[in-house]
Amino acid sequence: MSEAARKAEANGEQGEVEFRGQTFTVPLEYDDYSLDFLEALEDGRTVGIVRGALGPGQWRIVKAMNLTARDLGPLADSIAEAMGFTDAGNSKASSA
Repeated sequence: MSEAARKAEANGEQGEVEFRGQTFTVPLEYDDYSLDFLEALEDGRTVGIVRGALGPGQWRIVKAMNLTARDLGPLADSIAEAMGFTDAGNSKASSA
């Protein structure tokens, strides 16, 4: 987990992701991850990972941005970084 993510988690904060002029928030603690996010992470589904991490309200904003599959990768990477993952699917954070 990055130092910034550790500090934010310790303060009970959410992570922030800036992408194409939008600011999205993501959970930092494992206990706050949605089941949709965990299933998508387990299956390695980029769309599901992004949707699960952001939740339904923020996902509507992403869909309204008319992104392509090529655009989704950088957003997923930014989300993974904000959540403290070393890359999509690999976390240094404990799952306990």
